Amino acid sequence: MKGRTLAVDKQAGVEERGVLVGISGGVDSAVAALLLKEEGYRVTGVTLRLWSDPASVDRRTACSVEALEHAKSVAATLGIPHLIVDASEAFQAAVVRYFIQEHEGGRTPNPCVKCNSRFRFGLFSDIARREGLAHIATGHYARMIGDPPGLARGVDPGKDQSYVLAEVAPELLRQCIFPLGGMRKAAVKARAEKAGLAGRVVPESQEICFIPDHDHRRFLKERLGERPGALVDGAGRRLGKHSGVYNFTIGQRKRLGIAGAGPLYVTEVIGERGEVVVGPAAKLAVGSLEIGDAVHHRAAAGENLTVQWRSSGDALPARLAGPRTILLDRPAMAVSPGQTAVLYDGDMVVLAGTILSTRPWPGSAHRST
Repeated sequence: MKGRTLAVDKQAGVEERGVLVGISGGVDSAVAALLLKEEGYRVTGVTLRLWSDPASVDRRTACSVEALEHAKSVAATLGIPHLIVDASEAFQAAVVRYFIQEHEGGRTPNPCVKCNSRFRFGLFSDIARREGLAHIATGHYARMIGDPPGLARGVDPGKDQSYVLAEVAPELLRQCIFPLGGMRKAAVKARAEKAGLAGRVVPESQEICFIPDHDHRRFLKERLGERPGALVDGAGRRLGKHSGVYNFTIGQRKRLGIAGAGPLYVTEVIGERGEVVVGPAAKLAVGSLEIGDAVHHRAAAGENLTVQWRSSGDALPARLAGPRTILLDRPAMAVSPGQTAVLYDGDMVVLAGTILSTRPWPGSAHRST
């Protein structure tokens, strides 16, 4: 079955058992589409043609031509209609440009989170509406549970992807089906093998999809150029120089080019001054987070609140102290402005937002970010 490019805005009514499945070319989205078809949904696949760094020689990512061909093969094997949507310009504007600007300002963004919330799921919803389909689905390991349904962790703790979905608007998520949320990765792989899909998918990658060679420093340097600045200690004393704040993130120890009496880490990046502050590990301890652009999913009614600030990081016990402040019950290490903070109540997502600033854990004071 040939893929077709979406060109018209359909005015047909919405089919309640119709679902648009994002097919990336990987095993997870392939199995998600398979399971929905087996459950009796009218499944239509969609693959987005996205911008990818032309300077990279490695094309094995979800943004690659190879992944597109794998997606076509998956749709043909499943016998489902397959849409190909060229979204490269919108993706570059909404995601790639954001990634560059955040690093230019000395922050550490998570482009996958922003892609889902600012670009991908809204586009999927628009396409589903045009195709007359009530639902959208992806191969993410997350769940929508409760009444009304809310975003929750997937049951496989090693694959849970609720973090990267947590900034998607709740009303969009209520359109979503996540067939893999109640499964473990091993079972998904076995299902793909049984259905003959395993040989038709692109290898998985955990890196940034639009930088296929995973060299984000090279990528940023080509776009931002040399931006010389100073390496300083916590008192502002100059210790050395650097070629751009985009080369550094909080907690970094390597590539500093300076030596001290003990190990030195990046403790702060001040983009407007072009300064990178270094200090001992104790200066990395954070006691609270200030977040912006918060997306609220549910009230924080429980006693089991935790916060996570990396997609694969540990969650720490936390408390809400106002609409923008998250207090930690024990110190977090190496938290960077620009990252996404997600607050959980047990497995349920409470809220998510971009970290604007941090405050030190008492007794480990450093300059405010």
